[in-house]
Amino acid sequence: MTYKTVSALAAALLIAAAGASTTKPADPKMMDAKMVHYTPYTKAAYDAAKGMKRVLFFHATWCTNCKAADADITGNLGKIPADVVIFKTDYDKEVALKKQYGIVSQHSFVLVDDSGKALKKWAGGKLSTIISKTQN
Repeated sequence: MTYKTVSALAAALLIAAAGASTTKPADPKMMDAKMVHYTPYTKAAYDAAKGMKRVLFFHATWCTNCKAADADITGNLGKIPADVVIFKTDYDKEVALKKQYGIVSQHSFVLVDDSGKALKKWAGGKLSTIISKTQN
């Protein structure tokens, strides 16, 4: 194989891998039929999960602790309790939410009630921490 062929194959594999790993937001219409328990934050998905225990995970792509927590959650989706929805919330883009909940650092979590009031707020942890905070 030539260098050009290898480069083209590598580029194609990278593009395919990037497309396969892209997480799409939950369709709010599907929330009732098949609940997505870990999904990117959108107002529509958040509103559709009313009645569930909603956790905002303030995630930053550049944060190594956030990446570890994301990998732990993604690798253990079956362990998320049926009444819990975790919203992967973009720390850099969701400025209004950060202000609303007093979030000053990434890798922070907020458990909110149906009216959007913070019930618990904590920094750090993985899925086991989220589960313990939502079950107590």
